[in-house]
Amino acid sequence: ACPGGAAPPTPCEPGHFASAPGLSKCELCAAGFYQSSSGAEECVRCKRGSFCPVGASLELPAACFPGTYANVTDGDGLPDCLDCPAGSACPGGAAPPTPCEPGHFASAPGLSKCE
Repeated sequence: ACPGGAAPPTPCEPGHFASAPGLSKCELCAAGFYQSSSGAEECVRCKRGSFCPVGASLELPAACFPGTYANVTDGDGLPDCLDCPAGSACPGGAAPPTPCEPGHFASAPGLSKCE
């Protein structure tokens, strides 16, 4: 970003970007995006299983309790932790539901382990 006057350009800080040369101000990365580097021209989309609030400089892991999983598809905010579906196990954190292996079962929703 180029502040007024004869000051040299200042690189945007992590969590910010300048999409075009000559801008006087850096913009915050939008929710669902992050930027870990200085001087960036764009922000990076947050990956599934993590979330990025406005101005994020890194991806944050979704944190759900055992028996639930994070319904995070675009990383645009805090995850919704949903009950694990029957027939699957959910250890918690950012892990997606894992179908039970043959010979094991999860007869009810919200289980962290298959029986």
